[in-house]
Amino acid sequence: MSRIDELIAELCPDGVPFEPLANVGTWYGGGTPSKNRLAFWQNGTIPWVSPKDMRAPVITTTEDYITDLAVKSSATKLIPANAIAVVVRSSILDRTFPSALIPIPVALNQDMKAIVPRDGILPGYIAHLFRSRGPAILRFARKTGGSVASIESGRLFAFRVPVPPLAIQREIVRVLDTFSALEAELEAELEARRQQYTYYRDALLTFDERRTTNDERRTTNDERRTTNDERRTTNELYHKRR
Repeated sequence: MSRIDELIAELCPDGVPFEPLANVGTWYGGGTPSKNRLAFWQNGTIPWVSPKDMRAPVITTTEDYITDLAVKSSATKLIPANAIAVVVRSSILDRTFPSALIPIPVALNQDMKAIVPRDGILPGYIAHLFRSRGPAILRFARKTGGSVASIESGRLFAFRVPVPPLAIQREIVRVLDTFSALEAELEAELEARRQQYTYYRDALLTFDERRTTNDERRTTNDERRTTNDERRTTNELYHKRR
């Protein structure tokens, strides 16, 4: 029996309770400051998370940044640290349900939502849970028939997830974080091998064109010398016969 099984047997003898996502924490929506207001974007320091940033399980940087003025004067709001962001409108929802833990305060694009778990629920636990339940959430909450794939908020909030006691959450997060670290190391090693292959491939298949041309010239000169020698031999034979 694993440590997690032991904790469940001890702390949840009647089974792990499930709750709708609406009750798991505080939900936040996003907004997009006007692109025509340079003061909203120029020299911005607040990360503004959009679907294009959702490529990693943890996000600490974004492609776009906004200013304090944008937060004060537009639909977007500052989301507290340790939120879990999800994409709710994008063509990517035809394939997957992107989610990410965001350990820093950020603002969100209008196609995003985020949840800050309540006391007694670990952000890391919810982050792993979203990655595990992503396909099921898509099947349950994705809208059909629209021009762009989207998640129906009411159904997303109604989706039920397991909420075990904190000790069990901690053990689950510890185990899964360990595997995530190993996965990151393997990906880094694989990327290093890709770069190594690219270097040697290009080095081995790159030739000095000038050297090749010189070699061709030497070959041509050798052929000319051979032809001249053959002509001299032919002339000598001709004169001997006369």
